[in-house]
Order: sequence, then structure tokens, then C-alpha cells
Amino acid sequence: MFFAKKLLSLSQKWQPVNTSLQAILLTNNLGKQAARYLIFLPSLLTGLIGAIWLLIRPLNLAATAGPLTILLTAVLLVLALLGGAWLLERFSPSFRFASKLLERALEYFPMSIPLALSLAAVTAVAEELFFRGALLPLIGVWGQALLFGLMHPVPRKGWAYMVYSFVAGLSFGYATLYTGSLWAATVAHFAINLQGFLEVRALQKRKRQVMASNTDSPS
Repeated sequence: MFFAKKLLSLSQKWQPVNTSLQAILLTNNLGKQAARYLIFLPSLLTGLIGAIWLLIRPLNLAATAGPLTILLTAVLLVLALLGGAWLLERFSPSFRFASKLLERALEYFPMSIPLALSLAAVTAVAEELFFRGALLPLIGVWGQALLFGLMHPVPRKGWAYMVYSFVAGLSFGYATLYTGSLWAATVAHFAINLQGFLEVRALQKRKRQVMASNTDSPS
């Protein structure tokens, strides 16, 4: 419990530091591109740690599911988690608040389809390597899910998003144990992240259309 509280404290402290770094870099043209990607730095760092750990201690789980089982498991994960997010978006003010914060954090990205695919792949692979690849054998399904939730910090008003991340961590963890592989969780994680990035792209497109119509309309 002490370790979890310390990690929560550190994850909450990262937000203002990250925002400050972005503000500093955005004051000059050279830093604009780098500032956009700072919010993904924690994922990249944890992915690097996970990859190194798995090189030293490869994942060795009892189950060995075939490709069809892995694919079906990934599809069920995507349907369940996206369905849960859809319900929370409509019935949970806390989750909607967190969603708006995430959209605002990504407003600096001119979200093209190639960029959405790249970001979804990098974040999914990096986080699965660390949480399900490295941490799952060490601290179990519930332990890694707790840390996964804590590593998606939002203000207290957006607590529902952290709970959702915890449940997602549980789902990915049990899928990894069930299939004996990281593939199901990674594919599902990628699909869910991709849906989020494409939704941001659609919002940006609608904003541009509204701005264009306002500019074209007579004053």
C-alpha cells in the first residue's frame, strides 16, 4: 500500500512537470515538435524497461493458446472495453471530464492516420511489454493492474478514468494468463488506442470545418 501511494504521488506530480516542459518548448519553433510527444515519454520509458527485462527473463506462462484463440480473445477485449468506455462517456461525468482533458492534451497533434497508427502501436507495445511482460510475473494480475491504473493519472474529478484503466489492466492481465502470450493484450490495446486517436482526428476535422464555415460566412 505504501508503494502504491508513492507511485500515485509521483504519477500526479508528473502531470504539471510534463505540462511545464511542453509550455517551455512551445515558446520556440524548434521545440514544438518535441513538446507534442512529451506526453508519451512515460510509455516509452516503461516499454524500454519492459523490453530489457524480457531479454533477461523471457515471459514463461503455462498456457499456450493458438492464433485463433488469441485473435478471439483480442476481439472480446476490444468489444468489452470500448463498450464500457461508451457507457461511461454517456453516464459518468467523471469519465467525460477525463476524456476532455485527454482531448486537450492531444490538441497539438495534427492527427493524421499514419500518426494515429504509429502512436497506437508504440504506446500499446511499450505498455504491454512493461505491465504484462515484466510486472505480471512479479506482482500478479491485480498488482500490475493497480500500477497500470496509477500510471494513467488525472485530477481527482476524473477518477472514473483511473478506475477504467485499472479494469483494462485486469482484462489485459487475465488475457495474457489465459493465452500464455502478450499478443491478445497487445492487439486489443492497439485497437483501443487507435480508436481514441482516430476520434481525436475526427474532432479536429470537425473543428476545422466549423472554423472554415465561420470564416466564409458574411459578417
